[in-house]
Amino acid sequence: MSEAAEPQVEKAAPVVPERLRALTPEEAFAVRCWWQRLTLPAEELKVFTPAPPWPKGVRAMLRRCESPEAAMLTEAFRHLWHRLPESEGQSEKRRNLRLQTWACIALVLAEVRAETPSATLGSQLGKQKKETGKPHMSELRFQQLMTCQTPEELVQRLRRALALIDKRDVSVVHLADNIALWWRESQGVLASQPSGRLGFLWANDYFEALSRYQRASD
Repeated sequence: MSEAAEPQVEKAAPVVPERLRALTPEEAFAVRCWWQRLTLPAEELKVFTPAPPWPKGVRAMLRRCESPEAAMLTEAFRHLWHRLPESEGQSEKRRNLRLQTWACIALVLAEVRAETPSATLGSQLGKQKKETGKPHMSELRFQQLMTCQTPEELVQRLRRALALIDKRDVSVVHLADNIALWWRESQGVLASQPSGRLGFLWANDYFEALSRYQRASD
């Protein structure tokens, strides 16, 4: 069924408190609804919406994409783009930037298999891997994640990061917000306080999780 003909049966859900820095609450709701229909099996999806899941091939095609430009051509991205609140009066430059931002978000979120609302990426990567005394992501690789220079590098490293935590137990809203914040900062728009910047947010969550079991082993 085409996007235009698809019945709009998604229903509003209670707002889950999330720490948003770059997304609006409306965008956060839209991207979570999109991810649920893209990923969850029909029985699980019924808890959130009477709308049916999209065919598995829709997600599979998006996951095969290697660049934001390729993602923009997929059915999955069209589903997401048409659900986002419209931004009127945008310049062509701003619209192109928004397209690239949401294409990156789509590429990364398509990897997530199960989410835990309000769970941040940094905290999950810093948690102890089984009983090894080591985090899921090493400090070196975590530093590399925080210094990504291009959208392609960001997507690649985030995909690898998700693989380290079995692609689950992270909030898709937080993850989308992280990516949107990265894009904002890449354009030179930084929060006035360092505590509102992506590097601090990731590092604070990561090292807080790391310290919990390192202190216990001292």
